[in-house]
Amino acid sequence: MEKKFETLIDNTIEKFNMVGVEIKGILVCDQNGLPLASKDVSISPGPIALLSQLASSLSGQRTTVCLENSEAQVLLHQTDKTVVAVYTKHAT
Repeated sequence: MEKKFETLIDNTIEKFNMVGVEIKGILVCDQNGLPLASKDVSISPGPIALLSQLASSLSGQRTTVCLENSEAQVLLHQTDKTVVAVYTKHAT
């Protein structure tokens, strides 16, 4: 199972690099906030899973959430069983 997550992370990094976006880190957790895989992320997955659940409850469906400031972006995407958080440098 761990190999699947490593492959997912590598594929995600490759896709973002293809469009010129630099990845700072990726975190994969289940919908309860338990970490499944991560690369260069030291943030607790609990709040990430909770924010994803809140966004889904507001929209009535699975959603992708983008949080950003002047330096970075965090994209949260909920699947059937997992939440993927992608940390990027802000595009200039």
